[in-house]
Amino acid sequence: MGPHDHQPAPSVYALPLGYPPLGYPPPAAAPAPPQRVGRLARVARNVMVGWLLVALAFWAWYLAFHQFIPQFLYYDLMFGLVGLPLWFNRRRVARALQAWRLHRALKFLLLGYAMVLLEEVFAAFCNNLSEGFTPALFLLRIGQFWALNLFAFTGLIVGWAVLLPLISFSRGEAFWLIGLWGLYAEHTIQLLPGAVLTFLLIAPLNIFVYGLILAPAILSAPDAAAGKRRLPWLLRYPLALLLPLLCSILPVALLVSLRAHYPQAFPPRKFVP
Repeated sequence: MGPHDHQPAPSVYALPLGYPPLGYPPPAAAPAPPQRVGRLARVARNVMVGWLLVALAFWAWYLAFHQFIPQFLYYDLMFGLVGLPLWFNRRRVARALQAWRLHRALKFLLLGYAMVLLEEVFAAFCNNLSEGFTPALFLLRIGQFWALNLFAFTGLIVGWAVLLPLISFSRGEAFWLIGLWGLYAEHTIQLLPGAVLTFLLIAPLNIFVYGLILAPAILSAPDAAAGKRRLPWLLRYPLALLLPLLCSILPVALLVSLRAHYPQAFPPRKFVP
């Protein structure tokens, strides 16, 4: 297209007053075609899904015939009530979220925290089942898990809100990298090297749940078009793990202090050490 050719109308995502530091840059005048998932990416995705299904099948068998652990129902609720509907409607959800007339950084933050509030309702329910379900205690546990995880997830949410305007990630990359962060956040990585089998049966659950938590926020930005530059993966991937860690220092320190002074405001340590 030449410099004098007709240009399309400005996108609804463009803001006339500019963007603050966390804002996403406006999209290009002509939207790029959807990024094609390469053969290697498809194989990796299928392997990960297969890994998840094997883990879910094992835990279903374990809960049914060996020992019932209510907390493991959390994964079934998240995948069945949130994950599958979101996956089958991902394109429609992406279009709706991208058409939402709200500053992109604010939209990302709101969607991230909203998903934390949603998934913590499931976490509170399953933990409450383990102590004998009562409606009043369930409501108390919801408030406690909200209080804990609004602090605990801040580093991850803010870190990715900062990353996306600066560096280009595909949606698949973002999903898996956020999932890897979950292995650290849930201490699953500490099972290695001693309990390899346990790690293999828990890791896919954490990876998919953490990726799912920020999936709506990731869908709110155009695929592979939210960043300004495409760094080599040897720089891009470690940075995607390091920045959320740095952004977690202050909120986690505040959480530790508040939990020490107001333990009743947070879940009992038998649930979250």
